[in-house]
Amino acid sequence: MAYQHLLVGHDGNVVIVKLARAAAKNALNKTLIAELRDVLAKISTDANARALLLTGEGDVFCAGADLKERREHPGKDAEFRAPLLRFWHELAQFAKPLVIAVNGHAAGGGFELSLLGDAVVASDAAQFWLPEVQWGGIPGGWGTQLLPRLVGPVRARWIVLNGHRISAREMLDMGLVTHVVAASEVLDTARTVATELATRPLTAVAMAKEAIRQALNLPLASGIEAEEKLLQQAVAAPERRELLERFAQGHRPK
Repeated sequence: MAYQHLLVGHDGNVVIVKLARAAAKNALNKTLIAELRDVLAKISTDANARALLLTGEGDVFCAGADLKERREHPGKDAEFRAPLLRFWHELAQFAKPLVIAVNGHAAGGGFELSLLGDAVVASDAAQFWLPEVQWGGIPGGWGTQLLPRLVGPVRARWIVLNGHRISAREMLDMGLVTHVVAASEVLDTARTVATELATRPLTAVAMAKEAIRQALNLPLASGIEAEEKLLQQAVAAPERRELLERFAQGHRPK
């Protein structure tokens, strides 16, 4: 299927989705969000798709919400935010490996989008920032909720209130990205990472991701109970039995 604002390709079992609104800094407008939700639903049910690589076109990863579109429809902010928030929930619950290649600057919702990746490969020239408070708002793509959990409340407040640009290296030091490479190597590195993750047993990936999601919301004792239930689902999967058979024959996982 052809999309207006997305480029979709395949590299083996990895689906590569590229935000293709370079003239608008890959800002998330209503059409792009609908297309992202559509392609995500297709990947989720495609047995041949074992990992998703998300990146941007041009020298910007994503500038966040399309504020120009919002200004053209005053009083309808909630209407425009509803599908965006649904997409955020769907991406957070995506059961397969998600690799995000930050090929350029990530501002606002683009920064927050990167926080949802299982692996985040960033260009060494990329910068990340949350400008919303400077413009009289607050981050609305879970930034105020995820950052305190990821980097602590003090640093989260500084990032949100200051709105200053953070380098890819600083993001790496904070544990908010997993790889920093030269701009020319971002896509190839992300493809290598996604290809490796695509070899992982899908049920185990899904259960592990769900266990980590629950860890962010549950007390430790409840999280341990949830982990045990998810573990039992993972080890009951056919892929697990096949791997154990191969292990008995002297093979090892790649």
